[in-house]
Amino acid sequence: MNMNSIRWMAAIVDRGKGNKAASIFHEHHLEILLAVRGHGTASSAIMDCLGLDEPEKDLVLGIATGTDAHQAMEALKHKMEFDKPGHGIAFSIPLSGISIAASNFLKDWDTSQTQITACAKEDTSMPDSKHYELIATVINTDLSTPVMEAARKAGCHGGTLVKAREIGTDEGKKLFGLTLSQEKAILLILTPVSGKQPILKAICETVLQETGEHAVAFSMPVDEVQGISG
Repeated sequence: MNMNSIRWMAAIVDRGKGNKAASIFHEHHLEILLAVRGHGTASSAIMDCLGLDEPEKDLVLGIATGTDAHQAMEALKHKMEFDKPGHGIAFSIPLSGISIAASNFLKDWDTSQTQITACAKEDTSMPDSKHYELIATVINTDLSTPVMEAARKAGCHGGTLVKAREIGTDEGKKLFGLTLSQEKAILLILTPVSGKQPILKAICETVLQETGEHAVAFSMPVDEVQGISG
């Protein structure tokens, strides 16, 4: 199987709508589904502008072939109105590797649905990719406000916070010179490629200023996006 044809896909919707998004994922054969609770970070003014009224979010994750991921994107647009402001955001990221156990889910589907998949590929033109990037930053929970404010000043319109916690032994309290605490948050920001560097710089400078330590942040290219204009 061509690794470039496999996508990791995520949908961010208002709390309570995750089950509907997950059912659409299922309909289009996305496997290894996970649902995570998050919190929107857009300011009230931006939320009013975007038509958002619920800061609590559901984050639904899954993997699929590129064709199935694209069709799920289209279904989210039509069934959950992702083409309208404030109804949700979805994106997919091409995977460069996958375990045998995970690939077996996709192999089973591809084998049994070869003809359908082949026809869909002929009818589906994938949009130009790499216009957006996903920035992920691991921060202490008490830094979420200053970090998001810095990102916003650098051009970010909003993000999603996912609560996390450190796992490991007491001996592992430092990683690459970073002091780790149990309570963490992962800040996810979807941005046009042109905005990536200013936002990353603002985040790193803020974390260094607030803690004296360097930020754990990285970005990855996004293959396809729904719910964002521009």
